[in-house]
Amino acid sequence: MVALRVAETRAPYEPRAPSRLLLAEPASDPLTEAELSWIWAGQRFPPEALQAVDGRPLRILNPGRPGGGAGPDFLDAVFELGGEQRRGDVEIHVRASAWHGHGHAFDPAYDGVALHVVFRADDGPDTRLHSGARAPVAALEPWLAGRAEELKRWLSARALWQEPCRDARAHFGDDAVDGLLREAGERRLRAKTDALRAQVAAYGAEDALWRAVLDNLGVGGDRPGFRRLADAFPVSLAQRLTDAVGAAEARGVLTAALVYVAGLGPLPYGVEGLPAPVKPALMSRGRPANRPQRRLAGLAALYLRAGRDLRSHALGSVAAADKAGALIASWQATADGVSLLGPDRARELVLNVVLPFALLEPVLAGQAMALAASLPAATAYGKTRFLEANLAPSAGKRAVRGALAQQGLLSLLSEWCSQGGCGRCPLSGPYVRP
Repeated sequence: MVALRVAETRAPYEPRAPSRLLLAEPASDPLTEAELSWIWAGQRFPPEALQAVDGRPLRILNPGRPGGGAGPDFLDAVFELGGEQRRGDVEIHVRASAWHGHGHAFDPAYDGVALHVVFRADDGPDTRLHSGARAPVAALEPWLAGRAEELKRWLSARALWQEPCRDARAHFGDDAVDGLLREAGERRLRAKTDALRAQVAAYGAEDALWRAVLDNLGVGGDRPGFRRLADAFPVSLAQRLTDAVGAAEARGVLTAALVYVAGLGPLPYGVEGLPAPVKPALMSRGRPANRPQRRLAGLAALYLRAGRDLRSHALGSVAAADKAGALIASWQATADGVSLLGPDRARELVLNVVLPFALLEPVLAGQAMALAASLPAATAYGKTRFLEANLAPSAGKRAVRGALAQQGLLSLLSEWCSQGGCGRCPLSGPYVRP
């Protein structure tokens, strides 16, 4: 059998103001996409200026929050179209035809677009999404015809929209805001425990942990694929494979088997009884250190480091840890001098799998929550960066220093920001539109 080796003052989070007015991209367009996004983010135009191409009355209630990465430009906007309230994402283009030019028509990441905001509607009254649905197009050009000076004023105008949470610390005080974030973080952590409890009831503790680890390893790189692999490759299969070989070969065989069932490699020589590769195969792309093959090698090394007993390792590591750093170190994995699961990935495993699992044990609940409270925050998440910027206490300081507060941001995002709750969430307070 062959063993494989794997080796200043707080500023709101919004598009930056254009440094200059570019009036020729292309020559026939009076502004750029960045400038149009700037105008949209602050709603720097009179309500009647944006018109639905199909003639229905349009009113913007919440322009949404900046997407901050691949996908739509603004997320979770709220608007009324023809008297009907709608919620969804917003994509910004100077010309509506750029939707096809940029490939969005073939990208499911844009299936949540509910409104296509453009300067020039050169491609009909609506836009076809990858799903087959259609998003209405709203344009500025008809109203702006002959109003070039008006457009210049928009680009230099103060914002007419801002999230009310920007004033939360001034209104409620730092202690109240920090306390709310911690409470929301604890609520999110206990929700993870409840989800694990259900998985333990369905699969048993060992397989539930195996599935949870695989699911967490999929974050940031084809999570649905890692979930398909968890269904196809239970922990009992990992146990059987490593029972059949010596300790020196176990990691290589388990890694090769995981890679094969993930659809990313050949059938390991001499290994029988593996399920067919999952379809579609896990996506293998991105930088080498983050590719699924390396994560699966890390899983194999971690499983063997845990003595092929994830439950005991999880509970034992929490019980033995005197500080968060020691707990994180116990969930890292290396092989042949190469770090396969580093401290950042181990920290996510601790937060999303290990501590929620330990909370199932009453004798460890207090220790687990204390470790969670001392766990440092990760780098700002892209999807909560706007919320963290809004809640920053002062220049140069983060709104969150601990993992629980950061989890609180995610909780507020899912409960309020993404549900059209801006202005009604606990951080809004009495809000008057500026």
